[in-house]
Amino acid sequence: MTLRGKGINLQVLTECICYLLFGYLLFQLTFSGGYLNYVTPRMKPYLYGMSALMLLWAVFTGRYLLTPRYRVRLARSFVFIIPILLLAFRPADPGGSSMVRSYESSGFSMGFGNGGGQMAGNPGRKPAGSTVRQTLPAAGGESRGPLTDGETGSGLPDGENTETDGYSGTDAYPEDDTGQSYGEENPWYDLRGLDEAEKTITIADEDYYTWMYELSNFYEKYEGYTVVMKGFVFRTPDIQKKCDFALVRLSMWCCAADLTPIGFLVDSDSEVTFKDDDWVTVTGTFGISEHEESLILKAQSIEAAGKPEEEYVYPYF
Repeated sequence: MTLRGKGINLQVLTECICYLLFGYLLFQLTFSGGYLNYVTPRMKPYLYGMSALMLLWAVFTGRYLLTPRYRVRLARSFVFIIPILLLAFRPADPGGSSMVRSYESSGFSMGFGNGGGQMAGNPGRKPAGSTVRQTLPAAGGESRGPLTDGETGSGLPDGENTETDGYSGTDAYPEDDTGQSYGEENPWYDLRGLDEAEKTITIADEDYYTWMYELSNFYEKYEGYTVVMKGFVFRTPDIQKKCDFALVRLSMWCCAADLTPIGFLVDSDSEVTFKDDDWVTVTGTFGISEHEESLILKAQSIEAAGKPEEEYVYPYF
């Protein structure tokens, strides 16, 4: 295109429109909370920052709106077309087991792929210290299988672990700024919903991950308690060999690519008519499975429940 004197620069105008549109759609996604289907709440300030950056970029580029050019290259703006279309026409949010990767081994684990070592339970007993299977990070960051007799939570053979509290190699007892560690009777998080007198635990949506951590690390303390919790029905062939189904929610450590089911096995004396991905509230007795390899709820009642406003669980205390 040849120079035609003063007038609007089409290339600058197109770029400014793309910047503003992309920034607006990103801001809308963040402000509405829709971003939580893709990334964790920790990303919220960064998404707002990106929206502001798009606005500043449009203002900076707009200075040249009336500056003529000899040649207009509109193709430079096409790089924004795909993200703008993805934000404007987002597909329906998938949920439930459709977001779970293949877990065909012995079920699922509290921290598989995102900090499994932190979820290790009491190594002084058979491996019931995770929601279904206890896993620890092996050399190179890979997950290990269940602890076996003769192993400790630190990954050292018996006799080589100098710790005596049964939780070395985990973050169960972190230290505060003064270097003082918190013990089991003084956790660094609130245990809301606990009634020790009645031996009941009512797990609210916002306390789900806290209780998954607490129960999987200190499960012996809560054996026999009545637990009331909500999740969706999750089944695999391996799970169905052990119980009726698993009651889980999906944990997002970083983004949707690392979604992991966390919860407990559920066994019921009555026929379970709920289908996979149905949201239910289970009231059951908390305990250890027959072979002491899994934590399980012996269901007293199973009732239909509504999907929570925030379907995913974000593991931050």
